Amino acid sequence: MRTLSRYLLVITAATLLVPALAAAENGQTGTPPTTTPLVTPSPGVSPSPPETSVNKPAPAQFCARFTDATGKLGSDTTNMFNQLSSSFSQRGDKINSDFKSITDKIALSRTNADGQRATKFAELESKATTPAQKAAVTAFEQAITRAVTTSRAATDAADAAFKAGLLSATSDRQAQLKAAATAYRTAVSTALANAKASCTAGISPDVVRTTLQAALATALANLNTARKNAPLVGPNLDTLKAARKAAVDKANADFKTAVNSALTTLKAALGVQASSSPSPTSTP
Repeated sequence: MRTLSRYLLVITAATLLVPALAAAENGQTGTPPTTTPLVTPSPGVSPSPPETSVNKPAPAQFCARFTDATGKLGSDTTNMFNQLSSSFSQRGDKINSDFKSITDKIALSRTNADGQRATKFAELESKATTPAQKAAVTAFEQAITRAVTTSRAATDAADAAFKAGLLSATSDRQAQLKAAATAYRTAVSTALANAKASCTAGISPDVVRTTLQAALATALANLNTARKNAPLVGPNLDTLKAARKAAVDKANADFKTAVNSALTTLKAALGVQASSSPSPTSTP
């Protein structure tokens, strides 16, 4: 009995419960690992229409040169929209990629911790000689394993909620910006088509030009207003971080409580003084 008791004191004071597996599970920081994807404002939409490379036509020549003067505006607007859509897609892919990298690191760290814990359990089992000691050790190991599993599940759920919230906040902003860009592209296309039709109908070039300029100015103003009103990701990210920290802190506290209870039960079964062994301070 003394041999097993002394070994218990040594093993719990050293590495029975392997320290934190990954920064993602560390309740001290309450934030995801440093590799968490940095959230920067989603790309906005250009605040002004693209410049054309041709000189401004004189009023009398406007309709005659209409295609040359506006063709680049229409094509550049379409190119801008396509680039915006591509950038949005890349941002979502980057978030998923960063989280996968974090998940892979956590999985590797947990595998290493499980191996070390299994080794310590085996050493503890080898010291148990009587049926009562063996039963107490088995019950202890089962309690620790349950605590580890429960803590990891809670941490994983917190990380999953953080990721889902981040993707949702980013997607919401992108959806509004893309809708604004679509409306702008449509307004530009409509303005150009109307101007071309007016020229064909023989309307004064001065009138056509003035009308087109007004339509483009309105389209741009609507675009800028929509861009400014699009929700920012930052405030949502702060809320998500706070929620994750609270969940991880609770998981850590529950884990420590479960481990302390298992240690107390084992010590009582082995006749060890409850104050002789320090309590673990890290998540599994």
